[in-house]
Amino acid sequence: MRKLIILKSIVDLFWILSLPIVPIILIFIPISFIAADFNYFPFKINGVEIETFDLGTKIILTVMLLSYLLLIYCIYLFRKILTCFIRVKIFDEAVITNFNKIGNLLVLSSFLIGIPSILYKIYYTENIRFELGISPFIFLLCLGFFFMILSEIFKISRNMKEENELTI
Repeated sequence: MRKLIILKSIVDLFWILSLPIVPIILIFIPISFIAADFNYFPFKINGVEIETFDLGTKIILTVMLLSYLLLIYCIYLFRKILTCFIRVKIFDEAVITNFNKIGNLLVLSSFLIGIPSILYKIYYTENIRFELGISPFIFLLCLGFFFMILSEIFKISRNMKEENELTI
């Protein structure tokens, strides 16, 4: 139980530190379409330095920023799951639903981060490289499928628990 409280504290701290980013992103997205040029403010997303700011770049940047908002929402859902665990509601329907939501949102977010990043590299830098290593795209995709599988495991466990309570 102590490890769970430590994890909840770390996730809460990360949640609190990420909250100021939300209004900044929500304000920045419309401003990026209104402003003509952002050359005075350098950007680097997923290891790619963004140098030109035409409409395509602004759309790619917006999609990537929206995917970061999805990641922050996943942290919120994970906090709710940890709260249920602390209250010993392990097989609650909210836990199963939130695990599945987190999985789906992480898979969606991985594509919203990965595909625009690849498109930017192909279209703007005209430099295609094959790199070995753990990319954010693969990591988020695997983590998303892990949470979906975890949701199914908890659903099966809840059904087994209910059957066991009925037989006794």
